[in-house]
Amino acid sequence: MTAIRLTLLSLSLSSLALAQATVLTKEGTGEAAIVNKDEAKAFAEAQQNALRAAVEQAAGVKIDADTVVVNNQLVRDQVFSNTSGYVKSFTVASKKVDKGVVTVTVKAEVITDNLDKDIEAARALVKRMGRPSITVVIVEQTIPLSEKSVINSNTIETVLGQQLKADGWDVINPNWANSKLKVQGGVIQGGTIDPKEIGDLSKVDFVLYGNATMRHQDFDPNVKTENVFPVTGEFDLTVFATDTGRDIGKVVGKLNPLKDPGKQLVSYDRTALNLITSRKDEIIGPLRKQVLEFLRNQSSNGAELNLVVSGLDGFSAANDFKKSVEAMKGVRAASAPKLEKGTARFVITFLGTSQELALAVESSTWKKKKLTVTTLTNNKVEVQVGK
Repeated sequence: MTAIRLTLLSLSLSSLALAQATVLTKEGTGEAAIVNKDEAKAFAEAQQNALRAAVEQAAGVKIDADTVVVNNQLVRDQVFSNTSGYVKSFTVASKKVDKGVVTVTVKAEVITDNLDKDIEAARALVKRMGRPSITVVIVEQTIPLSEKSVINSNTIETVLGQQLKADGWDVINPNWANSKLKVQGGVIQGGTIDPKEIGDLSKVDFVLYGNATMRHQDFDPNVKTENVFPVTGEFDLTVFATDTGRDIGKVVGKLNPLKDPGKQLVSYDRTALNLITSRKDEIIGPLRKQVLEFLRNQSSNGAELNLVVSGLDGFSAANDFKKSVEAMKGVRAASAPKLEKGTARFVITFLGTSQELALAVESSTWKKKKLTVTTLTNNKVEVQVGK
């Protein structure tokens, strides 16, 4: 079975490589001021601005306005620019330092669509986002002809996990969730998924969960071949981000019997594998595309990160801290604080990773008080305000 699963993965990767992503070559220029004589940091910021300019030239820019009015008073009026492109590779064409400002020009290969079809770019994107962790928890069941017993299986779960590993994800073994996984029902009915609860989601950044059912069928009397083992099936799969619980990808489908009798000869298990192989693009492709698009959007337009700040003495202080965070370079927005016992929680839209946000926070002060990062994950930064 291991050899068969590896073959399935190879076929999946080969088919993805056949359809290439659209790549455009563009130049972009960016600037950044040198602060505290840190030219290297200014160069990195200017380079990032140049790459963003190249992406905007290739993919265009969408402008969104966000205006909030409370009690007839304008409390927020922000304009956001969003782009749908992603840098596959780039070279620095020129660098200039003049009057405390670094100017960088890059020549970049920009993907404007079908990121999921470019394996190299997909891996680079996952790496750029800090190699996020994901666990795959799929309740897959096989129903024999008698329907007197249900057999647990894991073919789809295995294939999806292998594909995620191939893309560079940190795939976490789901055994930690098994004791906390509660499934009501057990079989997909009418294409709807059974509700479930998974404990301690702090262990992973994303969860791919769902249901899949393989059903053994009687042979077709019109087919003359002996020992035919027909199989049908259905699946309902979802990916969500554990920090917000937001669904970021979903695919639902049915698996009709194979038309080729030659692929239904050995056993029901072999037919089920052949069936999944023949429909692999419909199962893996759409879900993979949605997840990569989510990561691409985070990379190009800003990731939603949780900022938890301890040591604030009231709501006014928390609101002042929010204004300071919004003024930081790379921060596109900060939610209103949720305050409990001196600890404020914010959702930050940040052009960068949580590690980069942590460095930016620790290099700053708030009302002359030192800021110390005490906890850091791929989607959360916890900060202690000094006294």
